[in-house]
Amino acid sequence: MALPMPKPTVAPLSLPEYKVISFDVYGTLIEYKAQILASFQPLLSRLQSPSPYLDPTPSSSSIPGAASVGSIEFLKLFQRHEDAIKLEKPVRRFDVLLAEIWRRMAQDLGVPSSEDEAAAFGSSATVASWPTFPGTVDALRQLSNRYKLVALSNIDRFAWSITADPAASRGPLGDVVWWKVFTAEDFGEDVATRADDAKLECLMDYATEAGIQKDEILHVAQSLGHDQAPAKRLGLSSVWLVGDGPRWGKEGESRMALEKELVGYAWRFADLKEFEQEVEKAFDHQ
Repeated sequence: MALPMPKPTVAPLSLPEYKVISFDVYGTLIEYKAQILASFQPLLSRLQSPSPYLDPTPSSSSIPGAASVGSIEFLKLFQRHEDAIKLEKPVRRFDVLLAEIWRRMAQDLGVPSSEDEAAAFGSSATVASWPTFPGTVDALRQLSNRYKLVALSNIDRFAWSITADPAASRGPLGDVVWWKVFTAEDFGEDVATRADDAKLECLMDYATEAGIQKDEILHVAQSLGHDQAPAKRLGLSSVWLVGDGPRWGKEGESRMALEKELVGYAWRFADLKEFEQEVEKAFDHQ
């Protein structure tokens, strides 16, 4: 993407000067969009044409593998339901939340479904099927030799245990060594409407107690709204991983965030492996 760089939120340190690197998990380390779309094919196959969710037009003619307009609209609908359910009380465990999303999606789409289908989507197998992006695990292993790694996610401990079970070394992130992991339970139910800021506040408080200064923390994430904008609001240095955003029609959002000065990342890389390689170069030349 031919985008200008924003003015950094704070004057960045050299990469070897940071002590902690925090990561958003789902969307930055774990690929889930294509997996969700694949899971919902039974419902999509029951839609009648024409439907905005079946529009096969590529979202971009210049990006290889660009998602269709229909797929992007479908994921927006999914996100709206997920966001709404997360604000409801009592708070649902992630598997229960996924099953409820399925039910509401079927109702919205006006297609028949069954409780068995909802339960299948809400099973642990769904989260377990979400892979890491290529090169991610190797990059995390290398970075763990340089920094304390922190995982930050608005997802709950149940889902995290499926993605990264250190005791059993299973799941796509199961053998990555984390200094600290923060999940939704750490932020508290009362901050659901501002969970994106709360997760970074938890990180900063924990780091301070460990004698690490705020400017020695570097946040790495793909989402502009859920991570890069909160990092700017809270005065944290950050790295934007472009990731699969262009494939899913995020060019407009990226430009808007820059024009409105909502983000202040100091580095931008295609993926985590590219960032890790830059880190190694920086350490080699210090």
